[in-house]
Amino acid sequence: MELSEYDIRYTPKAAIKGQTVSDFIAKFTEPDAEVRRVMEDEQTTKFQWKLHVDGSSNTHGSGAGIVITTPDGDTVECAMRFDFKATNNQAEYEALLAGLRVCIALGADELEIYSDSQVVVNQVLDEYQAREEHMIAYLDIAKRLLRKFKMYRISQIPREENEKADALSKLASATTSIRSKAIPVAHLIKPSTVESEEITIAEIRPSPGDWTYKLRKYLEENILPEDAVEAKRIRYRSTRYTILRGELYRRGFSKVLQRCISGEKTGEILRSVHSGVCGNHTGGKSLAHKILRQGFYWPTLFVEAQRFAEAQRFAESCETCQRIANDIRRPPELLRSLISPWPYAMWGLDLIGPMPTGTKGGAKHAIMAVDYFTKWTEVEAEAEALVHITEANTSSFVKKNIIYRFGIPSIIITDNGTQFDNKKFREICEEFKIANYYASPAHPQTNGQTEAVNKVIKHTLKAKLEAKKGGWADKLPEVLWAYRTTVRSSTGETPFALAFGTEAVIPAETTFTSPRVQLYSPEHNIDMLQQNLDELEKVKDAAQVKNSAYQQRAARYYNSHVWERRFQLGDLVLRRVSLNTKDKSSGSLADKWEGPYIIKRIIGHRAYMIARPEGSLVPRPCNAQYLKIFYP
Repeated sequence: MELSEYDIRYTPKAAIKGQTVSDFIAKFTEPDAEVRRVMEDEQTTKFQWKLHVDGSSNTHGSGAGIVITTPDGDTVECAMRFDFKATNNQAEYEALLAGLRVCIALGADELEIYSDSQVVVNQVLDEYQAREEHMIAYLDIAKRLLRKFKMYRISQIPREENEKADALSKLASATTSIRSKAIPVAHLIKPSTVESEEITIAEIRPSPGDWTYKLRKYLEENILPEDAVEAKRIRYRSTRYTILRGELYRRGFSKVLQRCISGEKTGEILRSVHSGVCGNHTGGKSLAHKILRQGFYWPTLFVEAQRFAEAQRFAESCETCQRIANDIRRPPELLRSLISPWPYAMWGLDLIGPMPTGTKGGAKHAIMAVDYFTKWTEVEAEAEALVHITEANTSSFVKKNIIYRFGIPSIIITDNGTQFDNKKFREICEEFKIANYYASPAHPQTNGQTEAVNKVIKHTLKAKLEAKKGGWADKLPEVLWAYRTTVRSSTGETPFALAFGTEAVIPAETTFTSPRVQLYSPEHNIDMLQQNLDELEKVKDAAQVKNSAYQQRAARYYNSHVWERRFQLGDLVLRRVSLNTKDKSSGSLADKWEGPYIIKRIIGHRAYMIARPEGSLVPRPCNAQYLKIFYP
């Protein structure tokens, strides 16, 4: 009838005469003398080690008592308090597991166990079945520990015969007004089913190195340090602290009482408040405020040099926070200026585009070259409309617009695009002995001269084209002419004047007849041009002095915003997520940083080769602007 609720039916066995007789003989025949002797020996075996355990659970808390009797007759007593809620059966199991671990540590091999819990004893003896998941887990751990003994026996005894273990369990589970100074009281942070078999059991009473140790010694036992100055300090500080139910509390200003936390619990509280159920991955200052408002305190949360330093360090090491952190806009290193020694010695190349399909041959891109003589002043610019960006186009542009017009340069600076980083382009540089420098692909600012010109050219094109954007290729010569004849603030001269020694005549002068147009004389004009050429070196020297002063002013402003970030070989870093590495499925909730990566090689100013954790190198270098340190 009892089995029927589990959908199990009982069917009487059919009569089989031979089997029935065998069952009858096996059931009612008395064992022979040898078997009886072995059974009696097992019952009368004298075990050298004895273990009494008991668990207790009440409204104040849960605890366990352990009493171990050694072969020499010595007694080891221990009380254990649980920092988690536990039922009576859980407390009984925790007491048994703790007692077994202590006996194993003491070297016991034959053990007799006594417990007043009927459930625990009968489950270990396989007479009761464990059904709940947590009870099954406790039973599995108990059996694994019992297998470490050569021989053991577990028995249920009345509570009256287990008085010592019962008293110790009540001592641990009661309020600390019953605290004993002679018996060590340990605490269990988590249930044994959560931790591994070798669970860590720490003393409730703080160690001498704990910040609460001296305060508790004074408040509980009226014991002060021997040092007079330290004793005075402890006596003064103790007025802000009190003991309540065995816990140290601090009288605060925002809260009436703040529980004093020490040891590993500080990390658990930080982790819970920062990333727990009610955590929002807040930063260090906000995290520390939240902890204080919830009624917890420890002194390392406040540091004179850096307030909330411990909470800040914890927030920095949170991997989730590091991956979703905002982009770093501040430059990573001080500004380095490039100065060209003579005109047309250093050129920067870059592309403008893709642009709207032009009416002139369907052009979509423009290739730009800028002379670096005065660097930020864009002494000379050349551009050409291209339908397709190919190796032949870029190589032809360099020959036609730079080498054949201005001579062989000393240096050409480009980005890592395939239109510049290819076999044919490198062959031209080798043929004419031109040094080719590459800027980081993800950091075009390293080719700042060309980028600045690109910005000016595109801005002027927008103003000229208005709604007819497809005509940009036709307007490009006008934009370049306007740029070359405009005074640059860095040098006080126009690029045309620095290149050719005189100012160009612009349409306004012929339309409204400027003085030099009205008074034009061929003979006088030749004399003035020759005079201008004689003074050209002086003009260039003055322009370079002005440009140096301009660079210093720009560097001072730039460096005031620098947040230096330099990395060493082997450093772990995160890289800013780019368009080609962004997780499209996450949408606006995607991480902003990816990694971690490892710094494998320092290849230049603020540029690094990075590798994935498994060792494979990322193909192209990455600028420090897009890297930040990773805190494991």
